Amino acid sequence: MKIYIVAFGKLKTPGLRETADYYKKISRGWIESVEVELKPFPVSDKTPSTRLTIQKKESELLNKTIEKYLTPRGRLFLLDECGEQLSTEKWIGLFEKTRNSSVSEIIFCIGSSLGLPKSKTLSAMVTGRLGLGFQTISHELARVLLFEQVYRAFSVINGHPYHNAG
Repeated sequence: MKIYIVAFGKLKTPGLRETADYYKKISRGWIESVEVELKPFPVSDKTPSTRLTIQKKESELLNKTIEKYLTPRGRLFLLDECGEQLSTEKWIGLFEKTRNSSVSEIIFCIGSSLGLPKSKTLSAMVTGRLGLGFQTISHELARVLLFEQVYRAFSVINGHPYHNAG
């Protein structure tokens, strides 16, 4: 199975790039993970009209990117603060279910600083919306946390002792 993490911007905060790369590396025996970094559009001001203009551009870019990677046997999940909050056990269940359904790839999308754009095209492709907790976290940290949860789930699925349940 191939896991894509599509996100706006690069990991710039010291230590986060190394941490994401670490989880990608130690997951390699179980899955192939691919990061797709989209160039964010500059936000000159936060007026509603500017936000709307930028979100339309982001929507077009995100739609093109998703269409490039998503096959009919793939699944698309948007990371959203209002999405379903998953326990580790539910992450494991999500990956087991998709693997047992012959899913070829899972794409996770993390929005820009303006959030995920509203798009009918994107909504039609979405399998679900997932959250990474109720607190607000940076998009960079969300990406690292997602890599860690993917590794944690697959370590349990493959009988590795990384996860200490209990």
